[in-house]
Amino acid sequence: MRAAWTSFATHGDPGRPAYDADQRLVQLFDTHPAVTVYPEESSRLIWDSHASPALPLISR
Repeated sequence: MRAAWTSFATHGDPGRPAYDADQRLVQLFDTHPAVTVYPEESSRLIWDSHASPALPLISR
């Protein structure tokens, strides 16, 4: 992960394709980093239509 951040900060290249909302490819940082389809797509779809009210930033 450090190498990815350093490369991004130095060259501006995140080392993965640009994000595309249709494909939803993400970079997974694991023993062997990989670009793959978003692994939590079913969960994202469940919450996608759920409206969450804004939480207060300061409690009274």
